[in-house]
Amino acid sequence: MTRLLLPALFLLLGPAAAAEETVAFKLSPPAGKLKLADTFIVKVEASFPQHYSLRPDTAALDTGSFELLSFTKTGESAKDGLKTENFDIKAQAFSLGVSTFPEVAWALYANGEASAKAASPQFLLTIDPAFEKTGKDEGIRDIYPPIAFVPWLWVILGALAAALVLYLLYRKYRARGVLVAAARAWTDGRSPYQRARDRLDRLEASPLAAKSLPKEFYIGLTSILRLYLGEEFLIDAELMTTADLARELKKTGADIKTTLRTREFLQKADLVKFAKLIPESAAEDAAELRDLLMEFTRAADRAKALAAEAAAEKARLARVGK
Repeated sequence: MTRLLLPALFLLLGPAAAAEETVAFKLSPPAGKLKLADTFIVKVEASFPQHYSLRPDTAALDTGSFELLSFTKTGESAKDGLKTENFDIKAQAFSLGVSTFPEVAWALYANGEASAKAASPQFLLTIDPAFEKTGKDEGIRDIYPPIAFVPWLWVILGALAAALVLYLLYRKYRARGVLVAAARAWTDGRSPYQRARDRLDRLEASPLAAKSLPKEFYIGLTSILRLYLGEEFLIDAELMTTADLARELKKTGADIKTTLRTREFLQKADLVKFAKLIPESAAEDAAELRDLLMEFTRAADRAKALAAEAAAEKARLARVGK
């Protein structure tokens, strides 16, 4: 990858726009080739009126293909009424192929108060696989089925055997109506949290953990989380990429700390599944998932309690109105 300079000139938004003041950005992307999960530095040089100071607006970041890890101011200078500030943006790549490094929002401050905004331009980066391809090309998929690690031959044989047993039982008891009555009476009384915990317990006790199969084990961990989010919050998590799911987490009502921890958990799992990262402790990550399930359940319980209170208040007002 050749080193590029990307100059851009943007009108400031806000009170300063009336004066047609401008801020100019010059971006220097990283030199050399980048691979999946590599960290790299983007150098930013910004020039603007001298009475301003510049800060990144981290609340407005789009982290779909890249994780922006830090912003570091590396220097500043002033000349002819203009100030120039330099920054290093440290980032990490999470998408293969040609990806768009996002537009970064910046706030300009005068006298300690934000008075204008600007945005540095987006640009393209090519991200190569973390490992060279071998003769057996397995391919990379963003979404794995929730039970991709199941031995399908034994599942099919088991299903056929179970179907045969059920058929024989049906023929034996159909005259009495026993099976129909039992089917109508049975319901799964477990909550989504309890089902997720049971799945996690089974996964931790499975050969996937005992035989040190990190890829398959982390497919199981993320599948448990995706199934839980679908059951508890009706989020179609099983069909979403990690980036899309991270954006949907705000619908759960969980606090920002929990959503950030979940995004980091999913991104780490992607590195294990797709970039062959060897995790330091799969057991600790399973415990992290256990904590995340509890936090999301608490958020769901709070939402249900508020909904119940609102419904009770609505019913009370209806009675008073009569």
